[in-house]
Order: sequence, then C-alpha cells, then structure tokens
Amino acid sequence: MLCRVWVIFIWAGWSSVNAAGTNLCFREDFEAPLSNRWQQVKFEALTSYATELVNSNRVLVARAHGTASAFATKLEIKPAPQLRLSWRWKIDGCPTNATDDGAKTFDHTARVFVVFDTWLGTPRSINYVWANHAPTNSTFDHPRSARTKFITLRTGGAEAGRWCRETRDVAADWARLFPGVKLPKLESIGVFTDSDGTRVPVTAWYDDFVLRGP
Repeated sequence: MLCRVWVIFIWAGWSSVNAAGTNLCFREDFEAPLSNRWQQVKFEALTSYATELVNSNRVLVARAHGTASAFATKLEIKPAPQLRLSWRWKIDGCPTNATDDGAKTFDHTARVFVVFDTWLGTPRSINYVWANHAPTNSTFDHPRSARTKFITLRTGGAEAGRWCRETRDVAADWARLFPGVKLPKLESIGVFTDSDGTRVPVTAWYDDFVLRGP
C-alpha cells in the first residue's frame, strides 16, 4: 500500500522547450530499455513490471497476484502553476471484492501517483486511481495516511480492455486536496498495481507519460 515512497530513485526526467514554448518537464513512452531509470518500491511481494510490445508499440505492463509494489522514477521539478500530466492506461478488470476505503482489501488494478518533497513525515502524494467503486471525480484518503490522497478518474470494469487517456492539472489537484498548503517540488512519479488484499490476479497497461509546465 502506498504510504511511503521516499526511497532513492534513479534520475530519469529531463527538461526542454518545444517550438511552442511549452516546458517539457518529463516524458516516458517506454520505447527505450528501462535499465535502472525506474525502480520497484516494495510493500509486500513484488508486482511484475515489464515493458512489452502491443501492436508494435512498447508499453509498461503490470501484473499483480497477491503482490503490492510500486514502480517509480525520480523527478526534480520545481512547483509551478498549470503543471499538466498526461498518460494513457488500460486494465483487464477490477477485483469484485476490492474496496476503496478498507485497509484489508485496498487493492487497485491501476493508479498513477506523484510524490512531493514535503520534508517531514510521510511525503504527501496525489494518486490518480482507477477505482473499484468510488464515484468518478470523488476524492478519498488512503486508509492508513491522510497525506496520501486519491482522485477517482475511472471506476469499475465497464471500460476494461480499452485504452483511456488522461490529462490532469497537478497544481490544481494539489490545491483541491491540500487546501492552504503551498505546492512543493515534485519528487517522483510512478504507477501502482496491487492485489495483496484480495489475492485476485489483475493486469494494467501504462504508456505515454508527459508532464509539461507553463
């Protein structure tokens, strides 16, 4: 379960400016070998994370069966308004016995998280989740840490098997989830597919992460 993600990751972000002047802070399309750019963050047994070709396009595939580990890479991005994170993802389904509010069965086939440099205590994080039952656009806390916040982007298995694209304003989501707290530096980004509570095998696919600033 994602409560503490402050292990040392290998640097994988880069910055550049495109022709339109938009700042490209981070990009990952999983076409190049992962090497040690991304690392496992273990909570229980390790979820399998590997790149695979899908219709000639290489994507990250996560398979969990009674496992719980994140897969993350380090960022070093200064806080700024209108930080836009986009990606696409797909799932094979949601465990029918999983919950979004109970610690024992707090499993999710897919979630994307951003961890912030909040110095003291458990780092604050935003988790964009493909929820089991929570309504779309609802928010909730991790059962064990109010510093780990969730926003429901999709719910249940109705869209299972279909690639879905997401775009989020990270700064706006931070203000919504942590009102009155200044946006910190972005420390890492990752994905989390787990089923250690339900023991149900699940698979998620992730691709085309892009983070742009103003």
